[in-house]
Amino acid sequence: MSELQLKEVREVVRKARASSAPGPSGTSYKVYKYCPKLLLRLWYILRVFWRRGRIPDQWRVAEGVWIPKEENSTQLDQFRIISLLCVEAKVFFSAVSKRLCTYLAENTYIDTSVQKGGISGMPGCLEHTGVVTQLIREARENKGNLSVLWLDLENAFGSIPHKLVQFTLTKHHVPSRCRDLIADYYSNFRMRVSSGAITSSWHQGGDRYHHRVYYLCDIVLPSHEHAH
Repeated sequence: MSELQLKEVREVVRKARASSAPGPSGTSYKVYKYCPKLLLRLWYILRVFWRRGRIPDQWRVAEGVWIPKEENSTQLDQFRIISLLCVEAKVFFSAVSKRLCTYLAENTYIDTSVQKGGISGMPGCLEHTGVVTQLIREARENKGNLSVLWLDLENAFGSIPHKLVQFTLTKHHVPSRCRDLIADYYSNFRMRVSSGAITSSWHQGGDRYHHRVYYLCDIVLPSHEHAH
């Protein structure tokens, strides 16, 4: 893969929501949206990380925040955790993720007739929802039978082992530069959770940022099971 381009970084920052909460670095997207010279300086730094294939330790941390799923939530299972990541890491890996998506699409490693969510240029969830809604409407109008199954996988992203991630990337011939960056990012990723005045200790884990990698693993698992 070629070196990270300034236009790629600019595009990521342009599309990012200025209101997004800052991560451990305390820097928000606004800084880079309204300070072009700082954005240029950020690009210089990101190019160094791209060349070295290594990620700074400060990027491997996330602050977890509890968000209630419903009103008057009191039990742990009534909350979900969102991970606040360093904005600089999000900018960098957004550009890497877009390159990965382009590579997968051009080599038809993802069947976009089935998997649309998370793929650039695809309507994704909107199209899936529209198709299901239309099928339900037709079944009701024609008094037909229709069964719809919704699967909500518990800890879907976190359940993928890091070794499977590397196996999947290698199987799909993803360039080594991209593989090394993702492996280095996950090598010591850790998160802590805060609630009020209480903050937990650091716990090692993974983040949900590389959703396209998860989709690839989701494709590999059934085919691997079928082969055995």
